[in-house]
Amino acid sequence: MTAPTHTTSVTGRAVRWVGDEPFPGLVEVQLTDAHGVVWSMVDKAPVFDDEDRLRANTAYPVEVQVGCEVVGRGRLDDGTEVVTVSTRLPWGIEAAGGRTEFLVDVHQVVTH
Repeated sequence: MTAPTHTTSVTGRAVRWVGDEPFPGLVEVQLTDAHGVVWSMVDKAPVFDDEDRLRANTAYPVEVQVGCEVVGRGRLDDGTEVVTVSTRLPWGIEAAGGRTEFLVDVHQVVTH
C-alpha cells in the first residue's frame, strides 16, 4: 500500500495549555465552523503541532492545522462555498461530545 502524497487539514487555534499529563502535555484547540460555532478539542500537543511550538509557556492563541479528510462539499444559502471535514482520520480528534464532522468555509481547508 502506498502512502498518500498529500495531507489535508483545517485551520484552528490553539488557545491554551491544558496540562502536562499525560506526557507530552495536552492543549485545547478551537475550530470555528461555517456558522460561527466554536468547537473545542483537547489532545496531545504533537497531534496539533509537529513543530514543537505548543508548550505550557507558549503565548496563546497559535494558529494550527488539524488533520482531517474532506467528506463533502456544498454551498450555504448565501453562496458561501463550504466543505464538510472529518477529524476522525488521521488522528481520531474529537470535539467535546464526540463530534468529528464539521461544516467549514472552504478557505479553512489546506492540502499539503
